[in-house]
Amino acid sequence: MRNVLGTPADGPARVPIASCVDDDRGSVTPLVIGMLICLLLLTAGVTAAGSAFLAGQRLQRLCDGAVAAAVGAVDPRRASSAGVTVGDPIAAANQYLRLRGPDVGAVVNVGATTISARCSNDAPITFGVLFGYPTLARTVTSTSEPIRNENALGSLDAAESDANGPEGSSI
Repeated sequence: MRNVLGTPADGPARVPIASCVDDDRGSVTPLVIGMLICLLLLTAGVTAAGSAFLAGQRLQRLCDGAVAAAVGAVDPRRASSAGVTVGDPIAAANQYLRLRGPDVGAVVNVGATTISARCSNDAPITFGVLFGYPTLARTVTSTSEPIRNENALGSLDAAESDANGPEGSSI
């Protein structure tokens, strides 16, 4: 006697479906765990890179502010013959950094026509320990020219007549 499929009713023994399912159990779990670990590492890497970028932006803003404070210490109404002492702009830049960025070290240079600063710090990086760099050394520079006003004769005050002065001593 034959069944509907055309095989003998007492034909070959068949393997139950439940035993085949047991052979594949758990094979997706390692894949899911591995992908989760990869996603977590990717997220930590993106967060660390963003933290490093923002630390550099913060340092650049602080250095720009320090130079702006130093330029603000140069009085454009002062006669060029009176000169500007090197300590005035440097003290203003140091005071600015002492209040806003105590972790920032800066070297301020007062030139004949410009004021520049080179700022650096070790910025803590979020999740940096996972990648072996808990802090990152950053260094930026900022340069500005003091404001120059034209006098009644049409010449520039403050910086123009002292352009040949020694570096770092007058503006």
